[in-house]
Amino acid sequence: MTMTDHRLDQATRPERELPDHDATSPEDLGSQGAAPATAGQVPDLASRLPGDRLLEPITGRRAAVGAVAWVALVWIGIAVEPPPSDPNAVEPWFVTALGTVLLAAVVAAFTGFWLRRRWSMAASLLGAGLLVVFTVACPLSGHHATQVGAWWFVQLACGLGLVVTSILGLRRD
Repeated sequence: MTMTDHRLDQATRPERELPDHDATSPEDLGSQGAAPATAGQVPDLASRLPGDRLLEPITGRRAAVGAVAWVALVWIGIAVEPPPSDPNAVEPWFVTALGTVLLAAVVAAFTGFWLRRRWSMAASLLGAGLLVVFTVACPLSGHHATQVGAWWFVQLACGLGLVVTSILGLRRD
């Protein structure tokens, strides 16, 4: 590809000014989270990854709201649940596996709340989603003799409350 004299003159002129749409202020650069690339430099790939947002800090208030929501809503959900119809029934392997993932998500969420990191809300969202799945599947599996009752709607509301709390916690301030 050949360059015309006019283009060559524009490219090599040292006092070249950026058009308005290319110019950014230092404040804009700080909000974008990535340093500008200068001529000959390749921008850092890690600064452009979407998962990089999860490493950002969250406010202490947001972390406290997440932790209190988990403690209060899980306590309410457990308090209203009736006893199982067969307490000695063996759970299928996948229920045990999902329960382990739920426990790991809750531990990760509380660790992240303590460290005040946004990834805690992602772990919280995973755990809350699993709680909703368990709540919906519970009457379908015959785990409780009473099937669907007021307790089920309370548990579902608690799980969905945790989902909403987690989603709101993932939003930027």
